[in-house]
Amino acid sequence: MSTPSDLQDVLRDLLLQGRFSDMEIICQGITFKAHQAIICTQSSYFNSAICGGFKESSEKAINIQEDNPETIERVLSFLYSREYNEDGHTVQYQPVTELAPPDPEDKLNDTEPKKIALNNMEVFIAADKFGIDPLKPLATQKFSQWATANWNSPVFPDVVQEVMTSVPSHELSLQGIIVDTISTHIFDLIVNPEFLHVLNTFGCLGSLVIAGLVQDGRMAFLRNSFGNSTVAATVEIV
Repeated sequence: MSTPSDLQDVLRDLLLQGRFSDMEIICQGITFKAHQAIICTQSSYFNSAICGGFKESSEKAINIQEDNPETIERVLSFLYSREYNEDGHTVQYQPVTELAPPDPEDKLNDTEPKKIALNNMEVFIAADKFGIDPLKPLATQKFSQWATANWNSPVFPDVVQEVMTSVPSHELSLQGIIVDTISTHIFDLIVNPEFLHVLNTFGCLGSLVIAGLVQDGRMAFLRNSFGNSTVAATVEIV
């Protein structure tokens, strides 16, 4: 009797080997062999492209140039296995000899905190773009775990800025994580000039943080701890 893990192994093998594939996703010169029954049933974007009577319907090939291959790989990994690797690559779609020689610095960048955060952000954006709703909670969870572990990292203000400028305005999940993280650690972050600059740049973010502090009753404590001038400067941001 087969088990869910057996089925997962079968799907993973289909992804790894590309056997019985009946469609291709081409991203910046990298070809991903995929299966309509798996991809199109989980993504409104790919379903429309393959079944909507466009050129892709006859060619069974979809060109995606605005995203990067690493993000597409993570999206496909989720569609086949319900998981993706945030700091590396789960699967290899082509022999290494067919790909460009790896850059040693890229391997290092894949594991640095900022890169991991942006990987999850890009997966979240792709999930929204491709209409893969179940992928959003996973990307959100991974981003939340990153924020919890790295709120005091020097790259945290940069990640906040990336999220505020890159994530579509109708999607508030990642923004909510940032607001909650800032509110939780406001007493440490308020003395960071780079963090204050980010709040100054994105007034809406400052407004949400202030609203959260007021709701939690921490505004008075902030005033007592840092003085009226610091609180006034923070409020002035919004």
